[in-house]
Amino acid sequence: MSEKVVSGARNVAIVGPYLGGKTTVLESLLSVTGAISRKGAVKDGNTVGDSAQEARDRKMSVEVSAACTEYGGVRFVFLDCPGSVEFAQETYNALVGVDAAIVVCEPVCDRVLTLAPLFKFLDDWEIPHLVFINKMDRANNNFMDVLHALKSVSSRPLVPHQYPIGQGEDLAGFIDLVSEQAYHYHPGAAADPVP
Repeated sequence: MSEKVVSGARNVAIVGPYLGGKTTVLESLLSVTGAISRKGAVKDGNTVGDSAQEARDRKMSVEVSAACTEYGGVRFVFLDCPGSVEFAQETYNALVGVDAAIVVCEPVCDRVLTLAPLFKFLDDWEIPHLVFINKMDRANNNFMDVLHALKSVSSRPLVPHQYPIGQGEDLAGFIDLVSEQAYHYHPGAAADPVP
């Protein structure tokens, strides 16, 4: 493959299975970086990623939506890609033109297995990607089981950046392995370091 020329902006696709929470992750990214003043919700039909009326009516992304923000002096263009299988080609078309991808998945082992074709596409096209395991506060699956399931469908080694402390409704926080710091989890608010 030829080398990609990186423009001033970083183009990042947000991809993953249907109902994984991709649009909500986009809303969080836009909110944290100051691009929007208030996070929308898919159920309320007021998200940046689902601006099309059909998407709002169906409560799901039906096309690729773009949103821009800036963080750390770098301009980012996020592409919120649909996760439903009938829109897979839309997602693959968007991926060909990005610098990186964020793969959003739920901590449900059976659903993780559906990522195999997406991981293969990302590897075949040499698209750098990271995996974001969403909804950790709602699931009762064991993190290690989910990590094992992810490893079974990825041809590349997976290196966790964070480990949860607790699971499901008992999620108390996480450990950042890079900074070697534990953090308290607060629903809807920033995490704070454990002294």
